[in-house]
Amino acid sequence: MERDTLNTPTEWRLAEQSPSPNDKPTATDRGLELETIETALAAANIAVFELDLVSGTSSVSGAWRQLMDVSLSEDVDFQTEWRKRIHPEDEVLIDRALTDYVSGRAPRVAVEYRLRSRDGLDWRWMRTDAEATKWDAQGNALNLVGTQRDITDKKRAEIALQDSEEQFRSLMNNAPIGTALVSLEGKWLATNAAMSAFLGYSEEELRSTDFQSITYEDDLESDLFKVQELLSGEIDAFELDKRYVRPDGEIMWGHLCVVLVRSDDGQPLHYISQVLDITETRKLDFLRNEFMSIVAHELRTPVTAVVGALDMLEVVCPNGPNEKVQNLVKIAKRGGDRLRTALEDLLDFEQVSGGTLSLNLTETNIIENIGEAMLKSQAVMDQHKVSARMFLQEGQIPWQCDPALLDKALRHLLSNAAKFSPENSEVCVIVTRDTRHLNIRVKDAGPGIPDNLHEKIFQPFWQQDLSDTRDQQGIGLGLTISRQAIRKMGGELSIEASGGSGAEFLITLPTCPLK
Repeated sequence: MERDTLNTPTEWRLAEQSPSPNDKPTATDRGLELETIETALAAANIAVFELDLVSGTSSVSGAWRQLMDVSLSEDVDFQTEWRKRIHPEDEVLIDRALTDYVSGRAPRVAVEYRLRSRDGLDWRWMRTDAEATKWDAQGNALNLVGTQRDITDKKRAEIALQDSEEQFRSLMNNAPIGTALVSLEGKWLATNAAMSAFLGYSEEELRSTDFQSITYEDDLESDLFKVQELLSGEIDAFELDKRYVRPDGEIMWGHLCVVLVRSDDGQPLHYISQVLDITETRKLDFLRNEFMSIVAHELRTPVTAVVGALDMLEVVCPNGPNEKVQNLVKIAKRGGDRLRTALEDLLDFEQVSGGTLSLNLTETNIIENIGEAMLKSQAVMDQHKVSARMFLQEGQIPWQCDPALLDKALRHLLSNAAKFSPENSEVCVIVTRDTRHLNIRVKDAGPGIPDNLHEKIFQPFWQQDLSDTRDQQGIGLGLTISRQAIRKMGGELSIEASGGSGAEFLITLPTCPLK
């Protein structure tokens, strides 16, 4: 340190720590120790200073000059140089820290503040820690000995983290959907206004409970299963629809999204949960399903009676009283058949969308099953003047499946193929198998389906254009029902890239369907 080194605070501390009054270090020893300490402090970029509170002068280490960007050749007043570069807003912090220490309210001077760089272009963060080592008879401090360190990187990281936390808090508080921090045990750590409004609890009430307590009993098992998958690292996040119970007993539906936050070393810290209120959507879905079910069931009986009567009329009066009546009967029958098919599709779709589609797996002769489906589809084939032929390598293929579901899917595929095929063309049903899969292909000679529509065609009520609905007499549910029927058996229904005219659908069934 600059000034009289034999009277520096570092030397004073070394003297205080001497092992014995009779074993005092020599001047040479003291010089070596001081040089070593000075080197260590400089390497750690820690500046050391002593401030004389009586004269206002100070002495500093070489590291201080380096920290302050003051060269060894410059003759500066250290205290003045330091003071003039303090940020105006931080001067009061430094004065308060000094006053608190001198008055005995603080054990030491400890303060963080901003200091302008020597070129005036930047502000650096510093930390000063200091204590007095000399006192007068009245107990007044005569000096301050301390360190000064550059903590700019650390402080900027803290400020960035604080800003990030404030942004997250602001985003969370103002988010239009329920957002919460949840502990690993399920305790609510923090919630926003939207979450409180959705659940019907105040933030304080939520903090005194956990998510398990307000989860509808039937939904808790699936929720906890997903949480365990998160903790085990099998998944990074999950989403599910679940029910919550409000204080008044009302059931609320929410779409829950959960992410597990981990520390840098991978240890789980807490969950971030978001819940979107889907109660009204669920109610509308329920009403829609109820409406469809009632309409379909109520209409099925009279439509079946009308179509049946028209069928009998054709049998009883094959030629009819006159040609006009005969044509009217045919028109009525076509309309009745179309309405009956639409009602059956609506009922099947109701089961698919409601998850009530039943599964009855049994070993079936696939060839016979396909043959029956082709026979049931003969009427629509005849109507569009199209034929169907099956291509196979063996006469019998025993396979475990649900015959009713497979028949349903095949008839929809055959019906579609007939509707979109040109007259006098042939629909091909190709059956192959290997040790793991059974493949059934239904290929037509129609205009085909563009590659960019291969997934859209499986969406309910989807039509490539409005004219398809009128000309081809469908409501757009057949492929949706077919895919769900095949998936129920653990298989898949897809459309193959044909590379030319025609559409080719592929049913793939595994050897051991999912139960």
